[in-house]
Amino acid sequence: MRNIIGQAVVGDDLYGRAYELERLWELLEQGQHILMLAPRRVGKTSLMLELRRAPRENWDVFYVDVEGCEGPADFMAAILATMAAKHRYRTRFDRIPFSNAVKNVLARLQSVAVSVDVLRVELKGAMGREWGSVADQLQARLASLSDNGVNLLIIVDELPVLVSRMLRAENDTRSVELLLSKLRHWRQAPELHKVRTLVGGSIGLEGVLRRAGISGLINDLTPFPLESWGRDTATEFLARVGRHSNFLLDQCSISQILDLLRDPVPYHVQLFFSALRDACHGQLAGISPDLIERCFAERLAGATGTAHLDHYETRLEIAFNRDEHETARGILGRVSDRAGADLAGLHEISRPNEIMFHSVLRDLQADGYLDRQGDHLRFRSNLLREWWSKRHPSRVITP
Repeated sequence: MRNIIGQAVVGDDLYGRAYELERLWELLEQGQHILMLAPRRVGKTSLMLELRRAPRENWDVFYVDVEGCEGPADFMAAILATMAAKHRYRTRFDRIPFSNAVKNVLARLQSVAVSVDVLRVELKGAMGREWGSVADQLQARLASLSDNGVNLLIIVDELPVLVSRMLRAENDTRSVELLLSKLRHWRQAPELHKVRTLVGGSIGLEGVLRRAGISGLINDLTPFPLESWGRDTATEFLARVGRHSNFLLDQCSISQILDLLRDPVPYHVQLFFSALRDACHGQLAGISPDLIERCFAERLAGATGTAHLDHYETRLEIAFNRDEHETARGILGRVSDRAGADLAGLHEISRPNEIMFHSVLRDLQADGYLDRQGDHLRFRSNLLREWWSKRHPSRVITP
């Protein structure tokens, strides 16, 4: 097993997710369509790619990342391009009455090797505003594409990012409604009973749609929250990866690492292990409680950790409008104290618009930023708290 940092992992490198994989397949084989939401870096994409790498018997799995898409045509082009990349599906597309422009793009695959990304761009241009017709035509064929007892699983990763981008582009709620309605129609069509959908994202899709007033379009999806590792799993991982890399930490060091992190996000555990190994040049004799503390404060939560943690801040810009974003930053700034903060201490932030305040607070909890015990709030991750407190000192927001 390798300690792979910053990339999705599959196979032997995917650790501690056997139950989640088994449960996902159980739900899919029961006919469920799934909404898998998780904070970034807990292994959501790795789990999705493992479903594709090792599908159950009589299952074909397609993974489509739509984070970089810009609208419905781009979305539909991404799905069509991914399916067309598999030869036995591409040959069946000849019988779909696509427009000549779309057919010409697909015909090029017969003689020229084209990457999925390039094909997606060309298909998007060929569809133009007719993406709805392409969706209807593809739906009409999906039932027969899954013949001979084969089930299809279409995994759509980072749909909340696309939806947020569309909502912010001239407040394009109508296009979002049309796209999500089309996907809902696919899920509920009786002839597509062998086609499953797994939607994933690192931003709460329910929160994004709730603020737009259209959350009912996903209420048929089965929620599948993906959490960080448990402490026991993180402990076992550090012991196992230590044995494999000849850098076996003692239990006191492992406990200190996990105490400092508090929330054992898999990526953060992997990052800490790698940073500590580099800090002592791979020499176990050089490890001390002071070195572990400095590694946490300087290498992970310090200036060099910016590249690894910046996405927590950019996610807020994607998920919230300007006023919501300002409220979120205000809440996080006040809660970034080591002791956290009570709701009563956030009165000056909530007073201007209590409805918006509680909506933002709910999403900060759902997206993995905050934990709430009664009326007390604190960062779920002590690493994120430490990093945030250095970048955004506590400040008071006045109306």
